[in-house]
Amino acid sequence: MAKPWKKQSITIGIVLIIAGLLLGTQVPVLRQNFREIKRADAKRDAAVIALAVFKLYEDVGEWPSTDQDGPTPSPGVDRLFSAPGHVPKMSGPSAGPGAINWGKTEHAKALSDFLFFNNPDDDSGKINHSQHNQDYATTGEKRWRGPYLETPEIRDPWGQSYVINARYFPGNPRYEKGIKHRVYILSAGPNKMWETPFDDARGDGKDAVLGDDIGVMITSR
Repeated sequence: MAKPWKKQSITIGIVLIIAGLLLGTQVPVLRQNFREIKRADAKRDAAVIALAVFKLYEDVGEWPSTDQDGPTPSPGVDRLFSAPGHVPKMSGPSAGPGAINWGKTEHAKALSDFLFFNNPDDDSGKINHSQHNQDYATTGEKRWRGPYLETPEIRDPWGQSYVINARYFPGNPRYEKGIKHRVYILSAGPNKMWETPFDDARGDGKDAVLGDDIGVMITSR
């Protein structure tokens, strides 16, 4: 006859084996759920930024694309970074035409200069913000009423910057061609590589979000 403590040990062992088997079957599901949660978080962040951009436009009457004093050699920006020090640089395996352009730093500016600081001119950050005749007006009906975001830096769930292809905002002097383009707030997604097209020759309808990029469209030019 087995002793009581031996029966208890056998029972506990059986329970642990069953629990292990059940957990093993659930791990792939949990991982998939975790990935979907991250993607949903990225979509939500992009939507929050989009609302802030719309609010800025409603207040000042301009999209965050003009840069009155620079950057040189001509005014206007091609890209806005929500976290300038954390911008993915590579294009991915499903990259469309010009996808690598999302990560380029030329003619780029911090998104915070428009949405957190009133600083759309050639300098950056809180230094020299709200300058008369350089930054958005601070009085009158069409004035900057920010900050429009709770923090100056926003990273996606994989620690990377969101990027706006501000080159294609209506009225941006950096883009004078007639082809219409979609303007996105975009995350490079889990693989941290760009795949969505960023190409002057591919217009509205052909520049859809590709690969595992995650984006929210702000406007079509």
